[in-house]
Amino acid sequence: MDKQVLIPVSLFAMIFGCLYIIVMAWHRQRMAMIEKGLTRGDLEKGRRGSSALALGLTSLGCGIGLAIGWSLDRLLNGAMWGDNPLPYFISVLICGGLALVYYHRTIQDVKQ
Repeated sequence: MDKQVLIPVSLFAMIFGCLYIIVMAWHRQRMAMIEKGLTRGDLEKGRRGSSALALGLTSLGCGIGLAIGWSLDRLLNGAMWGDNPLPYFISVLICGGLALVYYHRTIQDVKQ
């Protein structure tokens, strides 16, 4: 088989496989809920408001990360990297991740 044909075929096979796994996991979850007598409202009851908190903290963390990245870019002023977006990406990922860790710790403290 030619390499030019193999790449698109493998791409579509990978997409189909991922979608198949997602649909089967969704189906198994719904079947387990039916067996336990749960409804969709029972599943979503505990998650209201907490997703807004997660989104808010992540946005705040990304904003702080952008400010830190801008500060690093101005502080270094091309001394190490020149005109490179690396400080922005690093600081956004670190601050966004720290915001999500803080969110999950806060949610665990509330549940206990």
